[in-house]
Amino acid sequence: MIEANEPTEGTVVKQETPAQITTTQIIQDLENGIDRTGIQTKYGLESWEVKQMFQHPTLKGKKAKKVRKLSFEFVDDTVETVSPNQTSIPVETTETFHGTVENDTNTQFTQF
Repeated sequence: MIEANEPTEGTVVKQETPAQITTTQIIQDLENGIDRTGIQTKYGLESWEVKQMFQHPTLKGKKAKKVRKLSFEFVDDTVETVSPNQTSIPVETTETFHGTVENDTNTQFTQF
């Protein structure tokens, strides 16, 4: 039997109302799946405060993202795994030429 994958809601940890709440905090909460009711609970706000907060141009029309969890473990097997214990990357050794080279016009070039 195949079970349907149901969206999960963001978890809310209630805290005291902070002296300052930023639009970035609210946007982050929305990204984490916390809706307006969750934001109200999290920050200990009144419903009218949340309503007024979402009238701000940055937050107007924003909604919580649906956080969905796969019902299976999805693994990318196309990427080579690198050992986290690797301390150096092997590098090919190249030979260098040290000496004097002469060309057709008898000009000497020294190569290092």
